[in-house]
Amino acid sequence: MKFDTKLLTKLALIFLGLLFLICIFLGRREQAVKPPEGTKITCCDVEILLRVLDIEIPDVIKEADMESYLTYGQYMSIYEQIGGETFGIPDYAKHYRTDFEILKKDWYDAYRLMLAHLDTESSVWETEIFLLKIDEENGEAYTENGAIQAPYSYCTPEFEQNVFHKIKTYVKGNELLTVVETIPDEYEIENVWVTESEEGVLECFYRQVVFRIETEQKVERESIADLTFKDGRVIKAREKDEKIHGKLLWVSNEELEIEGSGVYPISENMEVYKLYGSMETLRRTDLKIGYEDTDYVIKGGEVCACLVSEKEAADRIRVLLKNTAANSNYHNAVEIDVDGEQIRIETEDLDVGERRIYRCNALTDRVIVKMEGIEKENNDYRGAIECYRSTEGMVLINELPLEEYLYAVVPSEMPASYPIESLKAQAVCARTYAYLYILHAGLPEVGAHVDDTTSYQVYHNCDENTATTTAVKETDGMLLTYEGQPAQNYYYSTSCGVGTDSGIWSGNGDDLSYIQASLLRISQSSMTDMNDGNTADTSDGSRDADSPDDLRDEENFRRFITSVDENDLESGEPWYRWTYTVKEIDSDVMLSRIRERYAASPESVLTEAEGGYFVSQPVDKLGRIRELGITQRGAGGVADELLIVTETGSFKILSEYNIRSVLCDKVSEVIKQDGSTTVPRTLLPSGFFVIETSKKKESVVGYTLIGGGYGHGVGMSQNGAKALGSEGASYRHILEFFFPGCELEDIGNTTDS
Repeated sequence: MKFDTKLLTKLALIFLGLLFLICIFLGRREQAVKPPEGTKITCCDVEILLRVLDIEIPDVIKEADMESYLTYGQYMSIYEQIGGETFGIPDYAKHYRTDFEILKKDWYDAYRLMLAHLDTESSVWETEIFLLKIDEENGEAYTENGAIQAPYSYCTPEFEQNVFHKIKTYVKGNELLTVVETIPDEYEIENVWVTESEEGVLECFYRQVVFRIETEQKVERESIADLTFKDGRVIKAREKDEKIHGKLLWVSNEELEIEGSGVYPISENMEVYKLYGSMETLRRTDLKIGYEDTDYVIKGGEVCACLVSEKEAADRIRVLLKNTAANSNYHNAVEIDVDGEQIRIETEDLDVGERRIYRCNALTDRVIVKMEGIEKENNDYRGAIECYRSTEGMVLINELPLEEYLYAVVPSEMPASYPIESLKAQAVCARTYAYLYILHAGLPEVGAHVDDTTSYQVYHNCDENTATTTAVKETDGMLLTYEGQPAQNYYYSTSCGVGTDSGIWSGNGDDLSYIQASLLRISQSSMTDMNDGNTADTSDGSRDADSPDDLRDEENFRRFITSVDENDLESGEPWYRWTYTVKEIDSDVMLSRIRERYAASPESVLTEAEGGYFVSQPVDKLGRIRELGITQRGAGGVADELLIVTETGSFKILSEYNIRSVLCDKVSEVIKQDGSTTVPRTLLPSGFFVIETSKKKESVVGYTLIGGGYGHGVGMSQNGAKALGSEGASYRHILEFFFPGCELEDIGNTTDS
């Protein structure tokens, strides 16, 4: 057979060409399916992120080693389970073979889409944090916020490799889920307290967290410094060594004044450290006005840190003397008599920022103060009087020893004729109340702890009295405490036979579990038990059904408040029972009261919207009233929700204070159980009442309240204390009766927080 050489050559060339093309194709195909390079995500992290979305974990992931990386095949099992195509989640088919490991970046791009469609409550979110410390033993993580709030728990060990790094992470509630990426940027924390600096290591304290970190920077021990972090080390440290010391005169959100040094702006990131005893990061409100227990660290003319370096006895109080004639904190003029010298001061006589202090040469003498528009006989004050000119006007402050302040508070808050043990109980309550405000000033912007009105405690409204002064002296330094801290010991005038709890004030985050709603009654036989050290029994068989919680029910409370029980502590007091009748409702007056309460507390005045739910919004008009009634009661039966149905809509007034205000028309009389009368101008006597309405046709034209008690009903009833004192109870047992779980401690041994 004869072969065609040319044909064979041509066929060989074609074969070689095809072979070359096949090799190129296969090479490109091999290149296309080469595993992508980059950071991968572990099955452990994937399981964590699926769990928080309540996605069932596929078996191929459950059965995998949790430290192994997620493969494309495992990814597709998740994709198919949740219907990824429906949500537009990428399938990455062109990028991966089944056995290839998924890049972390690709996983998180897909996960963000899962969140958008499956996390309908937005409970999982992505954020950036700086990781300050990890406690591996307890599984806790501290961010740049330290432990001012509770630490986070963390789910994956990857956090442990990222201490002193800025990271992007997913969070749900108080749980750090996974590390999305480590951010290489520098990160600065300002005003860190450096406790030790040696051998290339800084030991630091910041926001309740102690941490150690390596550095080559030189920093003095016990100093304030700004620290710059990178790659898990401190690469820069700016030390701040300028300090001033002096009495803190006032502090606002922007500035503070230090006696002898002047006014300084406050740095946005100012930190406050307590250095004696156990170190603590404090709040700005913990700075004690009128005391010099603190060093102030200055940088660039600003206060950047406060070092509370010693425990100074909180034994002096600063009282703002208000201009009650004008209901203002500021005075236009004042006359002062000190050691016989009479001085008249007008606002224009003082430069802004100027402060003048007047005190008698003898400690037992008093400064006489006459304020414009205020006539009162007891105008002589112990201690010193400060006149300070602020930009708003002239401020008057009386600074004096705490115990001497109480000499003028106790007779103003409780009649001196009450039993001595009752007066002692009042003295302890007044001291504890004042002490709390010395620690955390109520009026820091004007340099005062409290003012002299009912907004705090009534001060200097009555002359000092031997009995009340004796009560103060015989309880010298005694505070009511709960778990080692001064207790919030509220008190009021008279109960209706039951007290309520602090639930009447929404939003109070303090632990007030020791203030309990209870029936305020005591039998003669149990008084002996009290004086033997046993708590009095506050109930008997005749009223077992009338527990404080039972009185939340309208009918139960109506039976309670419309009857009299002689075993109630205050059944003989005029305010124990009362009635209040509004014969003709003035809708304009009620509307104005509603608007006042809305301005003060918008969340407490609600209007019915379409759909039957209530929202907070201004009330434009009322019109004729169709229904008026209490629809919800708190512990002890106190009114908690008032419903007003009118021709223009339905409205709810929330909380006893607002209800007492709205139903007070300023002209109708309260008739007490002894027949005496008075006209309340701002508030009804208490929130313990039932409503009976009078109607014409379909409209409510008037109402009668059948009620009892005087005051908010929380804590100690002063007339209840009087009754217990009259029966022979000691002040310790009176306080135990009203504040179960609290203890008495001497002010010198009480922790200053």
